[in-house]
Amino acid sequence: AFSKAEESEPRLFKKIADHIIGLEHLNLFKPQDLSNTVWSFAKAGEPNPRLFKKVGDHIIGRNDLNSFIPQGLSNILWAFAKAGESDPKLFKKVADHIIGLNNLDSFEPQDLSNTVWAFATAGESDPRLFKKIAGHIIRLNNLDSFKPQELSNTVWAFATAGESSPRLFQKVADHIIGLKDLNTFEPQALTNAVWAFAKAGESHPRLFRRVADHILSLENLQSFNTKDASQILWAYASADSVDLVLFKKVHDHLEANVDYASLDEDTQNAILRAYQKAEHASTKSES
Repeated sequence: AFSKAEESEPRLFKKIADHIIGLEHLNLFKPQDLSNTVWSFAKAGEPNPRLFKKVGDHIIGRNDLNSFIPQGLSNILWAFAKAGESDPKLFKKVADHIIGLNNLDSFEPQDLSNTVWAFATAGESDPRLFKKIAGHIIRLNNLDSFKPQELSNTVWAFATAGESSPRLFQKVADHIIGLKDLNTFEPQALTNAVWAFAKAGESHPRLFRRVADHILSLENLQSFNTKDASQILWAYASADSVDLVLFKKVHDHLEANVDYASLDEDTQNAILRAYQKAEHASTKSES
């Protein structure tokens, strides 16, 4: 209840964690209880390595994970990744379970995106898992059931994990291009999508054109934070899809709203490389 309401009471979380940690075993916890517990601690931003280790060790020690529903499994992985709790054995146990399933038809889009997001965020690599999830998504008739954030998180995860799947990227791009508009995409979702395509080396000029047209149609970029804006520039520059009008709009937004000296080195370098690409493109167009 506290995590859903986005309220945190550290003393309460600590008391509950201490109680669970002190238990001889977690055999009385149902799979959903385990999932809800670590999800709540991660969502509330309440770190507790000993609690996560106890839950992780319990799950690893189970004979199988057949009693866990897809949402429960994906939420557990999401929680460990979100909380920064490394547990390679847990991730392998869940990966092996998912890979062993006949199909992923019981997995909702959020389950799929949360799973690959968790593996990528935790730095846990399992090509077999990514291949199975990519194959499932590719075989779907359409991606209409995927929310913008789920589409974005999925390709972001594949790009971040370095897992190649051209057909998956093509399917996601074709879906986005076919949408009536991109108004349901938050700036972060748009940014992560084009960043993922650029990072993965997946060329798709029509997708980049569609996203650029959407951004240019906006009255202003106040909803784009500094990271969103800088990654948009980096993605377009890295994908050799420099749009000078788009660059000017993003540049003007950054100039008016950002103190460059306050940016971290990675963000500064990303913006600098993007500007260099834009300058090169401008010179070529004039010659």
